[in-house]
Amino acid sequence: MYPAAFEYHAPTSVKDALGLLGKHKDDAKLLAGGHSLVPMMKLRLAQPKHLIDLRKVPGLTGIKEEGSTIVIGAMTTHWEVESSKLLQAKCAVLSDTAKIIGDPAVRNKGTIGGSLAHADPAADIPATVIALGAELVCQGPKSKRTVKVDEWFQGLMATALGEDELLVEIRVPALMPGTGSAYMKFAHPASRFA
Repeated sequence: MYPAAFEYHAPTSVKDALGLLGKHKDDAKLLAGGHSLVPMMKLRLAQPKHLIDLRKVPGLTGIKEEGSTIVIGAMTTHWEVESSKLLQAKCAVLSDTAKIIGDPAVRNKGTIGGSLAHADPAADIPATVIALGAELVCQGPKSKRTVKVDEWFQGLMATALGEDELLVEIRVPALMPGTGSAYMKFAHPASRFA
């Protein structure tokens, strides 16, 4: 099946993306990796009139350490999370989780922020960030705000993300040396979802 017609936008800054989101409001959807949104569009479960692609927006990728916190850009791919030496050393459970998401094609395009914004309860990343006590940073037209993960998920595929906001980063605590961690799932054979 083919998606309904839409207008494609490729902003080159957070400000431009927020401007498009503010202008088109409920008629717009944000595109990160697309592994959740595109299938919904093909089935016409989602029919945005405007698609705002975040892939060309600088500053939304990367993994860095700030004190005892690891900061992950929302557009960081699952592959980057999986292969990050910093995460493997300081928060291995997040890398371990990313390693078993989908297949290599999904991990190379799918993003940590896209997974958290989509909030599918069968996805892998949400369970891990809940266990870690992560914080999510949202950028709105006027300011940023930080949401604790316990307040982020508000129901089935519903989050605390405002309709005029972008998820810009995920902040997870580095685990203390000697801390053990593991992520295990019972995967559905067809979908690979937990």
